[in-house]
Amino acid sequence: MGSAPANSTTSKDGAKGTRRGGRDAVRLGEKELRPVKPTAKAGRSGKQANNKRGKDVRKRIIAAALECFGAFGFEGTSTRAVAERANVTHTLILYHFKSKEKLWLATMDEFLSAYEDEMMKHIAEARKESAAAAVRTFVERFIRMSARRPEIHRILTMESNQGTSRLNWVIENYLRKHFEAITTVIRQAQQDGTVRQCDPARLYYMIISTCGTPFTISTEYKELTGRDVFAETEILRNIAFLYELIFVD
Repeated sequence: MGSAPANSTTSKDGAKGTRRGGRDAVRLGEKELRPVKPTAKAGRSGKQANNKRGKDVRKRIIAAALECFGAFGFEGTSTRAVAERANVTHTLILYHFKSKEKLWLATMDEFLSAYEDEMMKHIAEARKESAAAAVRTFVERFIRMSARRPEIHRILTMESNQGTSRLNWVIENYLRKHFEAITTVIRQAQQDGTVRQCDPARLYYMIISTCGTPFTISTEYKELTGRDVFAETEILRNIAFLYELIFVD
C-alpha cells in the first residue's frame, strides 16, 4: 500500500509543516527552539536581594554579639549563644565571621568606627567656636553614646582588666587616637582658662568613668538612687553635673 500524499501547510504563526494522515506536523524554526535566557535586570535584582539579606543577617548577628559580649564577656560567650540570640543558624555565624575572635573584632569595629566618626565630626565643628565648646561636646556625646550602647563600656572594662590582645587591637585602632584628640582639646581649654587645671589624662579618665559607669550598673543605680539613668532628665542632670566639675565658673 502506498502512503498518503503529503500536503504542504502553513500554521497561524507562520511555521511551515506538512499534513500527514489528517494531522498537521509543524516544524519549528530556530527562533522557537532558542532557550529563553533571564534578563540582565532580573539577574541584578536577584543579586541585590541576596546582598540585602546577607547584610541584614550580618547586622542581626553583630547586634546579638554586642549583647552577649557585654553581658558575659569574651570567655563567657559562645558563637552558638550568639546564633540563638540572633535567631540564625550556627553555620551562618561561621560563614560570616569564621571564629569567635573575628566576630568580637567585627562587633567592636562596627560600633567604635561609628562612634569615632560621629565624635570627631562634632569635636571638629565645636573647635571652630572654642576648645571649651569641644570639651562640652565630648562630655555630652560620650554620655549619650554610653546611654545608647552601655555594652561598649562593659566590654572594654572587662578587656582592660585582663590585658588581652583584643584590647591591644582596640587601643591601636581607636583608643589611642581618641585619647590624644580629647586630651589635646582639654589642654587647650586649660590654656584658655576655661577648664580646671589638672593632668589632662586624669581628667579624660574621670570623664570616661563618670559618663560610662552609671549606665553599665544601671540596676544598682536605680535601686540606690531611685532614678532611671537612661531617662532624658537624668542624662541632662548628669551632663550639667560634669560641667560643674570640669569648667571654671
